[in-house]
Amino acid sequence: MEASTPLWVPIVVAAAGVGGTVTAAWLTQRASKKREDERWRREREIDEIRWQRERADRLRELRIKLYVDLAEYSQNFEETLGAVTDELGITKARGADGLIHHEKLTAQVKLLAPKSVRDAWYRLRQSEESLYWELYEGSPNHTPQGQPYLDADSQFIIGIHRDLSELQSCLRAAMADPDLSD
Repeated sequence: MEASTPLWVPIVVAAAGVGGTVTAAWLTQRASKKREDERWRREREIDEIRWQRERADRLRELRIKLYVDLAEYSQNFEETLGAVTDELGITKARGADGLIHHEKLTAQVKLLAPKSVRDAWYRLRQSEESLYWELYEGSPNHTPQGQPYLDADSQFIIGIHRDLSELQSCLRAAMADPDLSD
């Protein structure tokens, strides 16, 4: 008896089996790559969100530190005004121990502070420069010890106090929302 199955049938079945195996492996690899790409994309998105949050936190920390430094500077300037307006020369101006120099503060203000704080800072700096000019180049009164002083009720000193109050008010508002940038 002869076999009734032609020779090409087992060859086709074998080829279909090999082809099916290769196709299944290719489909599995493709699905695995797709899952891996999706997982990698999600991890990148999570990392990006974390990096953005870290950058925002760092910026917030820098702003808060700047606001504190500006508040310390304005407090020191306020005490200096107390000494400058003391006609008896009893009040001594506190030194700038540990304070950041005004030029460094100005550079930080330019980079980090919202417009309201920047504007208030620039006005205070102009007032401070005008004060020192008035004391050393203008015609101030002098204490019994020979130190220059200005009358506390002069428009000049009142304007400086207004600039100080405005800066401190802007700093309080900025500290309430350190993420604010305008």
